[in-house]
Amino acid sequence: MQDIISAENLSKSYGAMKAVNGLRLHIQKGEFFGFLGPNGAGKTTTIRMLTGILKPDHGKITIDNYPLEDKLRIAKLIGVVPESRGFYEWMTAAEYLEFFADLYGIAGKEKEKRIASLLAEVDLAERKNSKIGAYSRGMKQRLGLARALINNPRVLFLDEPTLGLDPQGQEDIRSLLKKLNGNGVTIFFSSHLLNEVSDLCSRIGIINNGKLIAEGTIDELREKTKLKDKTLTAIFLHLTGK
Repeated sequence: MQDIISAENLSKSYGAMKAVNGLRLHIQKGEFFGFLGPNGAGKTTTIRMLTGILKPDHGKITIDNYPLEDKLRIAKLIGVVPESRGFYEWMTAAEYLEFFADLYGIAGKEKEKRIASLLAEVDLAERKNSKIGAYSRGMKQRLGLARALINNPRVLFLDEPTLGLDPQGQEDIRSLLKKLNGNGVTIFFSSHLLNEVSDLCSRIGIINNGKLIAEGTIDELREKTKLKDKTLTAIFLHLTGK
């Protein structure tokens, strides 16, 4: 299968600290890829580089064979739910999604239809006219996902997308992500909830100290670590020395 995300020799330092060190990643079209690591391992820095928020010190990134420097084209291809989410809290949810639809040139009936559909998907239709400042953390999480989907992206980057959600909210988001992936959306998924990663992801990469230390399906990781029949949590702890 063809790669849709490619990163070669990716590196990023903050002063003397090397957050990401020679990282190589290849994600195929249609994959649900889990990206794991301890706190401070370089996960968020990697996602910020892959999505164009941070410029790498070294390395090359392509999305669907387009260089990341082709910002306008890349912006149409990807959606991002970052770890730290900014909201215009004086807006309503509907106004917020309208703002981002306008940025992507989505107009008229198509805009109305897409916003209504997304608000329903994330269970915010009944609160579409409420100010975002009055939303709970979980509601903001769901709105952030709707925002990331406004342009019908081919690739979706998610950094802790279910953080702050109650069990039902987590399940709702997982169901939506499975549906999106089933419809062909490639998902790059970072989470500390390893059971969630096991349930959702077809392949997993584990980063530690800025380097990719393991990659493969859960069965392949079990084979690599000789931890037959063990959980992803046991594999993760073994590989990261935690």
